[in-house]
Amino acid sequence: MESTARTVFRPASARTIELIAEHNRRQRCTFMMASNYVNPAAAGLGYLLDQLVPAGPAGPRVSYLLSSGLEALSAAIKLARHAAVAAGRDDGGWVLLVDRHERYQEFMDPLGAGVEQALIPHVVSAPSAADATARFPGAPWAAVIVIRYEDTDLAEPALADLADACRRRGGVVALCCTELDLSTPDLFENPLAADVVVHGEGLVDRQVPFGSITMSPAAHGVWRNHVDCFAHTSTYGGNTLCAGVALDALDRAGLVTPPRRAVLDRIDSDRAVAGEYWTRHVNPNIGEMAKVFNLDVDVRTASGGRFTTGDGRDVIDCAGGFGSNLRGHNPPDLVPDVLDVHDPGHDYLPDLERKLAELTGLDRAFPSVSGAVANHAAVTLAALARPDRRTVVTFTGNYGGKTLFSLNLSKHGPQRTESVADAFRPYYAELVYVDPFADDAVEQLTRHLRGGDVAVVWFEYVQGATCRPLPEPLLAAIDRHRDEHGYLVAVDEVLTGGWRTGRDYLAHQGVMRTADIVTLGKTISDMTVPAAAVVVSEDVYSRAVAAAPAHVERLRSGFRHNLGVHISLHALESVDHPELRAERQAAYAELRSELDGLFASSKVFGPVAGSGAHLKLTMHDRFPHGGTLGTLLTLALSDLVHQRCQVYAPLLAIRHRVAADPADLRELVSRLARGTSGITPLTVYKHLAGCLLGSKFAPLGRLLKGRAARTRVS
Repeated sequence: MESTARTVFRPASARTIELIAEHNRRQRCTFMMASNYVNPAAAGLGYLLDQLVPAGPAGPRVSYLLSSGLEALSAAIKLARHAAVAAGRDDGGWVLLVDRHERYQEFMDPLGAGVEQALIPHVVSAPSAADATARFPGAPWAAVIVIRYEDTDLAEPALADLADACRRRGGVVALCCTELDLSTPDLFENPLAADVVVHGEGLVDRQVPFGSITMSPAAHGVWRNHVDCFAHTSTYGGNTLCAGVALDALDRAGLVTPPRRAVLDRIDSDRAVAGEYWTRHVNPNIGEMAKVFNLDVDVRTASGGRFTTGDGRDVIDCAGGFGSNLRGHNPPDLVPDVLDVHDPGHDYLPDLERKLAELTGLDRAFPSVSGAVANHAAVTLAALARPDRRTVVTFTGNYGGKTLFSLNLSKHGPQRTESVADAFRPYYAELVYVDPFADDAVEQLTRHLRGGDVAVVWFEYVQGATCRPLPEPLLAAIDRHRDEHGYLVAVDEVLTGGWRTGRDYLAHQGVMRTADIVTLGKTISDMTVPAAAVVVSEDVYSRAVAAAPAHVERLRSGFRHNLGVHISLHALESVDHPELRAERQAAYAELRSELDGLFASSKVFGPVAGSGAHLKLTMHDRFPHGGTLGTLLTLALSDLVHQRCQVYAPLLAIRHRVAADPADLRELVSRLARGTSGITPLTVYKHLAGCLLGSKFAPLGRLLKGRAARTRVS
């Protein structure tokens, strides 16, 4: 890229538009279960990256597939820090970026606060290996990451010495190729013998959001277990569309040789082979777990709120890309109303910005490619708008993503993604956590707000994993003190926004004044390409521009994917009609009422949580909640619901499409009523035992499960 103020994307080519159109016409499933979706496109890409990217001396290499090069770079830093902590080398998690243009330093420290107070502490940049050696002699690097440009000399002796010194101390050596394109002649060379190689949008000709981190077996080892395998998963990671575009780009670049094509053909034609390669090259532990709990779903077509499987089952989809489903899989108007008329020369961002301002009351929009990246940009904008303050106040139970700053917001959330405490340290220094459900939560919060150093209060109004809203007195306190004490309010609506949680586009509208900053994601993708956004008030925008105009422009332009913006705009306009909103609200109110009645006297299910199109079935209090056993039992009951009811609801979450067909919701209740009848607590425990033992002893697994998992609906 010639300028960091330009987007990482190129205008959509005719080839890309045709690939997306064909994907839609064939009703291919794009998003299903976040990075956990085992699919042939991702499996094939994982195999091809193993062949092309010489990370470490030998394979099988593992590639985490993400939505941006920035996310992949974040993963490399997290991996190195985790490896250092796990090995007992807790030397501060120092990371060196050998970056001739120092393009990433502003991402780490937008205020120039220094390495201790930066948003991402202990990451330093040097323009050359010689400069780094002179400035930081003997530094105990957890990682040395070389940012490659077309003229980077990887054979430079000083660079080799720096890498060797890092490796001798047990650190990770990585190459970051996000600034390169497929046309770079030596793109896949690795003379430094780096164990980690990061690629970005260049690997897809800068056509769609994409990133990857390819790891040698040794480097990946710290994440090769059933907890840490989730360390860097994401909503959009490994989706079939972007993986397919990557495969097509690599093929057109002449990198798919006849032997490789033969393997890709086998992966594409044989579901078992696809699962084998996905497990080997994308995420081994998740692949193994997917087989245990039947999450490895063979989706052949997906349309609206349903999908069909290879064995002919018609399944109601309540996963919806972990809440990304606004209008349904493969909207039928996408091709004629967007792809056929898309004008690459027209900038669709001002149009989307106006639409989002109409829906949110916030005037400025910053396009992004994932909720996690949007959350990082949002906190950066808050810091720039309040440059004299450092403290971020947030709540336990949040989930904000897994990139380098957003993981701070998720640190005390519902998902355990690290087997070692504080594995990714150091974290941001000035971050305060309050338990929102503590008896003295309002008093704790008020004490911090009155301290005078709070830049932003950050939260999910409805905590996504539990569907539990923050207490109204807490929200009232945030609202009551914001004018007097001058902090900003930022709300993560990545999951809850887009009309998913209630009447309004934003979940927090109607319960408090609109926040100064809001992040959006998931539904804004229209289940087609990864998309997200940050919307901010004019005041926040103006103050941030005054503090750092060039960086604000980079945030606004960097992930400006014009086709994705067009898709988001069309999706919002197509569902934003008063009569449609009223119909949706009535349909979901009826669904909630029916579910409440269905499970009121259940010995297996507890009360239904959530509201609108953001619901969760809970397990009865007789079951353990939380911890490993609680999670395993939830997975077992989810599988029983899937097999017996033909309703796909991983972790019992009901995240059907927002613009639902009322007939689908009535059918959902009917299937749950028929399929859950007869399930007892013993059924759940036996099914869990059958799942766990069946992976090793298939006959015993079948015996324990018995007939309980057979479908009860036609």
